[in-house]
Parts: sequence; C-alpha cells; structure tokens
Amino acid sequence: MNNDFQTLVEFLGRCGPEVAGRALSVPMSEDAARLERFAVGNCSDQERAEICEMLRIHPAWLRWLADRVKLAREGGGEGPQGATA
Repeated sequence: MNNDFQTLVEFLGRCGPEVAGRALSVPMSEDAARLERFAVGNCSDQERAEICEMLRIHPAWLRWLADRVKLAREGGGEGPQGATA
C-alpha cells in the first residue's frame, strides 16, 4: 500500500462507528469505481489529483475510501496489493 494512505487509515481506524441515525455518505457508481482504483493504487497522477479534489468536495467519502483501503491491505481488494505471487 502507498504510504499516502497510512495516516488516513490509522486515523480512521481510531474513529468509532458512525453515530446511530446518521446516514453514511456513499459515492455513486462512477465515483465509487474511481475511488476503488485510487484505494488500490491503480490510477494515473491526473486521476489521483482529480480524486483528491473530489474528496475535498465530499469529505464524508473519506470513511468509505478508508474502508476500501483497509480491504485492499487485507488482501480483499483487486490490484497490486490484493495480488498474491
């Protein structure tokens, strides 16, 4: 996993579950697909910059993204981090 996400993963790992009664903001399918590629490190520098801007607009998506990064680290994601040799 890229070290870019280490601080984010550690921070969100210390956060408790969402407050009951509050809806978790979930990105729509096209944005979710881009974030999935970002989480496993399969995006270009340009797409990475676009995703960072998108996350500034939708900061609630950080929790969703952190969950995908965790899955990738645990071997449940697709891409280089989920592949085994």
